[in-house]
Amino acid sequence: MKIALLNLSLIKSNFLSIMKNLSKLKFIAPFLFLYACGGTANNTDSTQNVNDSIQVSLSQVWSTDTTQLATPECVTYDPATKVLYVSNLNRANDIDNDGYISIVNTDGSVKNAQWVKGLGAPLGNDIYDGHLYVNDNTNIVKINIETGEIVDKIQVDGATRLNGISVGPNGDIYSADIEGNKIFKVTQNGEVSIAFESAELDRPNGVLIKGNDLIIASFNAKKLLSVNLESKEIKVLGEGLESADGIVALDNDNYLVSSWTGLVHFVGNDSKVQKILDTKGQSINAADITFIPEENLLVVPTFNANSLMAYKMELK
Repeated sequence: MKIALLNLSLIKSNFLSIMKNLSKLKFIAPFLFLYACGGTANNTDSTQNVNDSIQVSLSQVWSTDTTQLATPECVTYDPATKVLYVSNLNRANDIDNDGYISIVNTDGSVKNAQWVKGLGAPLGNDIYDGHLYVNDNTNIVKINIETGEIVDKIQVDGATRLNGISVGPNGDIYSADIEGNKIFKVTQNGEVSIAFESAELDRPNGVLIKGNDLIIASFNAKKLLSVNLESKEIKVLGEGLESADGIVALDNDNYLVSSWTGLVHFVGNDSKVQKILDTKGQSINAADITFIPEENLLVVPTFNANSLMAYKMELK
């Protein structure tokens, strides 16, 4: 289930303690207030409708090399194995079925660059019960994490191009059909149905199951949406999210949302939005993100930049 629950109050308390200790040294380390990699990213005008109660900042911790990942589109942290699983489209060549899944350690070292090979166009991935589920065109590929073997390919009839994916606590799989404005539901028995369909989704990219709601990143509408699976009611959780892509759920109904063009926003539970990362000026994308709660670490796949970048998240 791809929901990284973060104890914001604990981080804020730790952060204040650090600041108190630093004040005794009569200086404040400037890197704590950088919003992007190495302080070089463009972060002027960094907020829109800023949530006054929580200010979020990022400082870059590590980046993978650019030789082993190839067009990484999605990364998911597995708390059981303490590693990251990365979907690589591998767009550098015209060879069919040349996409692959990489395993990356939480320090940025690549453990297995081509752990699973032979995929067509792997996009969103998520973990459930010892298996990695990967959207691959109109299929959902099921991979045994222990063996690295592909154990099933579920054809999703009626899908055009599956992008974001989220697996619920009961094993139900939700996949966003970005071209078809649908969210498909696939049970562990392989039964396929449409969980929700609407033009209002306007190219749904990221999707996340949270209780009885689907949280959806609308690429074209630039919105973070919530859809109740029973009432089918749509609510807008945040707006102005250019090319919305990946979603991370924090505690207290706060979210992180990436924009494929190279942005990450913090969306507060009051629907206020603040931009916390901007690498557009460096032509570095921000695709389907993940979060490592125990390290307060946001991990961003950079797509055309062929790397992962990790940022420590701090609050003030």
